[in-house]
Amino acid sequence: MNAPGGNDTRTTGTTAPDVPDAELRDIRKVYEGGARGVEEVSLTVGRGEFFSLLGPSGCGKSTTLRILAGLERPTSGEVRIRGESMRGRPAHRRPTNLVFQRLALFPHLTVADNVAFGPRLHGWPRKRIAETVRAKLELVGLTGYEKRHPAQLSGGQQQRVAIARALAGEPAVLLLDEPLGALDLRLRVQMQQALKRIQHDSGTTFIYVTHDQIEALTMSDRMAVMNEGRIEQIGSPAELYRSPRTTFTATFLGDTNLFEGVSRGDVLETDGISISLPRPGRIASVRPEHVAVGARIGERFTNRFRGRLEDVIFQGASLRYHVRLPSGVLLTAERPADTHPDLSIGDDVEAGWDPASAVVLDH
Repeated sequence: MNAPGGNDTRTTGTTAPDVPDAELRDIRKVYEGGARGVEEVSLTVGRGEFFSLLGPSGCGKSTTLRILAGLERPTSGEVRIRGESMRGRPAHRRPTNLVFQRLALFPHLTVADNVAFGPRLHGWPRKRIAETVRAKLELVGLTGYEKRHPAQLSGGQQQRVAIARALAGEPAVLLLDEPLGALDLRLRVQMQQALKRIQHDSGTTFIYVTHDQIEALTMSDRMAVMNEGRIEQIGSPAELYRSPRTTFTATFLGDTNLFEGVSRGDVLETDGISISLPRPGRIASVRPEHVAVGARIGERFTNRFRGRLEDVIFQGASLRYHVRLPSGVLLTAERPADTHPDLSIGDDVEAGWDPASAVVLDH
C-alpha cells in the first residue's frame, strides 16, 4: 500500500492476458456484534481496467477495497489477484498498493526519495531504482521536480507524487480510496483527467473508490454501484446511466423522474396519470434531459401532460424546469440554455417524452 515503506509488489512469471487482475468471489464481512460490512460481493476486474466502486457513505465500498488490499479479513469468500488466491496472504505480500486520501508523503524527503523509498527498502539495485524514479515521475508529469520537497508542491502535485510512489513497486493492481476528496473542485477535475491518463499510459489496473458520481462516470471503464453492502449493478458508465436496473441505481446516478404504479400492459397507471412505456412494468425512470417542455410541444410525444411551470433553475450550460401537473406530480425537464423556450414561472405549459426514453426498472 502507499504507506511508509510501500510494498515490493512485483509478480513473478507470466500471467495469461485473459486471467482477471482481480476477483472477488462471494465476499462477506460481518463484524463483532453482527454489523454487516459487505454481503455476497462478487466482481471481476480485467487487465488494465479503470474500475470504480461507487456508492454513498457506509455502503461497503471502502471495506471491499480493504479486503482486496488485505487490511480486512473477509468472514467468507475469496480474493484472487491474477489467478492467485490471496487467502492468508498479508497486505505487505500482496501484489497491490493502496493510495489513501491522506497521502502520508515524507516531508523531509525529496520527491525523488519519496518515490524511491519502497524500492530501496526492498533492496532493488541502485540503477533500477533510478530508472524507476525517472519513469514514474515522467508518467505523472513531474519530471524536473525530483529535488523538491512536498511542502513546495501544490495539492495536485503531491497527489501525483503519491501515485508515482505507489506505482514504483509495479503493482498488479493499484487501489485508490477517495484520493481526490480533499482537493477543491477545479483541482479535482484536473486530477480526474490526469489520473485517467496515468492509468492508460501505465497500463496498470486501477480500482477506485468514490461517492462522487461525476468522478466515477468521467474516469471509469466499468463500475459497480453499491448499496447497503451489496452490488446493485455493474457495467460501463453509459450502460448504468442509460439503462439502470434498479430504483437505487437510477436515482443515485444523476437525477430522474421516477414513476411507480400499476402495470396495464405497456401503460403505467400512477398518481392520476397514464404513462406509455417501452415494455410492461410497474416502475419507470425518465431522465430530465429526455423531457421536452414548452407552451406547446406538439403531438409527436405520446406522453404529453399539461401543467404549471413552478420553477426555472439556471445551471450555466442548461436550464432545469419543474412542472407541476394537476394530479400533483412534479416533472423535471432539462434543456440546453441556448435553446430554451421563452417561459416564465407560473406559465401554463406542456411537458412530455417519447415512450422509448423511459427505462423500466426491476425494483
